Amino acid sequence: MEIGALEIEGYSLGGVETVVHLPRLRLAIDVGRGPDSLVRADHIALTHTHMDHTGGLPYLLALRQLYGMSPPTIYVPDQMGDKLEDMLAAWSRLQRFDSHYTLARVHPGGSYPLNRDLELRPFRTHHVIPSVGYCLVKTTQKLRSELQGLAGPELVALKAKGVVITEARERTLLAVTGDTLVEVLDKEPHVLAAEALICECTFLDERKPYAKARAGGHIHLDDLMERTAAFRNETLILSHFSQIYSREETARLLEPFAQRVAVASVYAFPTLPQQAWIGPLAGT
Repeated sequence: MEIGALEIEGYSLGGVETVVHLPRLRLAIDVGRGPDSLVRADHIALTHTHMDHTGGLPYLLALRQLYGMSPPTIYVPDQMGDKLEDMLAAWSRLQRFDSHYTLARVHPGGSYPLNRDLELRPFRTHHVIPSVGYCLVKTTQKLRSELQGLAGPELVALKAKGVVITEARERTLLAVTGDTLVEVLDKEPHVLAAEALICECTFLDERKPYAKARAGGHIHLDDLMERTAAFRNETLILSHFSQIYSREETARLLEPFAQRVAVASVYAFPTLPQQAWIGPLAGT
């Protein structure tokens, strides 16, 4: 789907598989079981190392090598870097050829360039193992506000005198929470102002007791209902729904929330590869 300035593909079913793919940027955020569509992802950002988010990584590395592609960069929470390398080394021994990749051990608050004007910025999340979310930030140079309205020759003259006539301006195009407790929205409020936010919402009703949802490190719809006024995103995408909900139930149970948030579009992420997105569930 086209979401703002981005093309976003993917699907997420809690405990089974999560894939977020931005094909134009050659970026994947979590790889699920390693669908072939991700083979062109030069950047693979892992929110955490649970199997449903990371399991397909060795396959994708092997496939890229088979096709003679360059090694990708893998971003992983720093605390899990050694364990991930151990896993990939085990696969190398099983295959009898080395896996080729660059590993970036990321820290919340860090900045990891993807190209000249785009970077990944991890933020801390709250799951049952070390985890991060990611913001995709675009930086552009714009004419300084106090110089707006000056004619071209005047700007050229100022620049010739050594005056800096531009300033960096940032846009958070996308934030992805990965699996987390809702506290991430309180402690990292900047994600609520990203142009698009993909936020996990694993459980939607009383079929999963609230205490058990929290024990598993997941968000319940009740958490989001308490924070409807906080969302300032243009587009909100809820994801990682539990297997206990059908597609139809998911849309029905999310409708009250979608009607209450002041967000232009609220979508439900597909739960299977062949499904279309549900939404917009509500709009202004």
